[in-house]
Amino acid sequence: MLLFVLLVAIGPLYGTQTIDSFPVLPLTQFLGNIKQEHPIARNADLLIRQAEAQVRQARGAFDPKLYSDWQQKSFDGTRYYRVGEVGAKVTSQWGMEFKGAFNSASGTYLNPESRLPDPGQAVLGLTVPLLNGLLFDGNRAGLQNAQLDRDGLAAERQGLLNDLLLQAGITYLNWAIAYNQWRVTEQAYQLSLTRFRGIRASYFLGDKPAVDTIETFTQVQNWQLELNDALVTYRNATLSMQALQWDQGRAPAIGDNWNWQPLPLQNVVQLPSLPIDSFTQQLALRHPDLRTIQVDLRQLEVDRRLAAEQFKPRLDLSYNFLGRGFDFTAPTKEDPTLTLTEALGTNFKWGLNFSFPLFLRKERGKMELVQIKQQQTGNKFEQKQIEIENKLRGYYNDFENSRNQIQRYEVLLRNLQALLQAEQRKFEVGESSIFLINSREQKLIETQLKFNKLQGQFAKDLLSVYWSAGRLFSAF
Repeated sequence: MLLFVLLVAIGPLYGTQTIDSFPVLPLTQFLGNIKQEHPIARNADLLIRQAEAQVRQARGAFDPKLYSDWQQKSFDGTRYYRVGEVGAKVTSQWGMEFKGAFNSASGTYLNPESRLPDPGQAVLGLTVPLLNGLLFDGNRAGLQNAQLDRDGLAAERQGLLNDLLLQAGITYLNWAIAYNQWRVTEQAYQLSLTRFRGIRASYFLGDKPAVDTIETFTQVQNWQLELNDALVTYRNATLSMQALQWDQGRAPAIGDNWNWQPLPLQNVVQLPSLPIDSFTQQLALRHPDLRTIQVDLRQLEVDRRLAAEQFKPRLDLSYNFLGRGFDFTAPTKEDPTLTLTEALGTNFKWGLNFSFPLFLRKERGKMELVQIKQQQTGNKFEQKQIEIENKLRGYYNDFENSRNQIQRYEVLLRNLQALLQAEQRKFEVGESSIFLINSREQKLIETQLKFNKLQGQFAKDLLSVYWSAGRLFSAF
């Protein structure tokens, strides 16, 4: 009775959607969208703006500054004094400080030292560090570190994009593999269903025994189960793809409307297969992680140079050129025809400021800390370089192995196809059986499924080679 039901009522057991008419989504287009729209990529781009802001902030140490200082004392109706100074200062990138100011002073009990000409007094001042701070100081160190930070943040951005594109590329390849597995399984199911219907028709004509219909029907059932699993895997891979598709800052809409199909697996990754030496050469100059550590080393060298500067005594020379009002060559009692050169040696105020710590404990401690950090960072760089090169060579070995395996599988598939065709011809003349045909076909399809995974793995290995060399972000 069960056999009769199967023979009469069996129809298409599985309905599948057709997406052959969907447009192809190339890997380059997909990764290009990720590189432009994904939040991680947009945050990575903000690092460049952050670096420029830090440099601008460091340059602010050399901006001119306006200042004003006024004091007045009055008591019991008497104005004791009123003194004031207004001016501008600017510190140059050579350590010198320039000053331009105007002073005024008046009052009944004004300190004689503070007395000025009636029109007030303009001042042009210069302060020069003769030892500590002459060649290097904190402001210059801050600017250099900010400029180096710009290189470091650029390398950090490239590292973020490098990791993001690898993750997105593997997601695409998993989707492409799942799509191909689904299509191959669907074809196997349809082929087994067509064979079952043919054997069933032959059974009704009396040409085939009933056991052949059961044999072919079990094959249909097996492929139906495989097809269910393949479709679920494909749908889940599609969800992962949709989760990465941002559009102008808007979150992706995850659902069933995914009107794309992938490139064939053999054409997915269009990157040149370069020799290993082309990846290992200049690895330290190209890999974002190594470049970041190199920036740290260069910043530590700036810190060491600044720490070394602190071992020098502090000796600052200041000179202020004084005028009568704004006239710096106004005649005096001694010289009614004062020239500018003469005025520079006559109307001035100068000072010398000296200081030096006796034990230098702070300075020696700072220098030792910087040197320890330099050694630690240097060791970190060497270890990181070995790890990256070792990882690169490992991925390259996997890549070479996948390429060789693909060539062997191509030969194996041709041979299995030839065996299946030969078995079908023998069956047609009555020298074979449905069981043998199913076995040959099962082996061929299983090999094709493995071949699909191997092609996807080959593409993943190629992406991983570029990623481990720090070049994936620039390849798309």
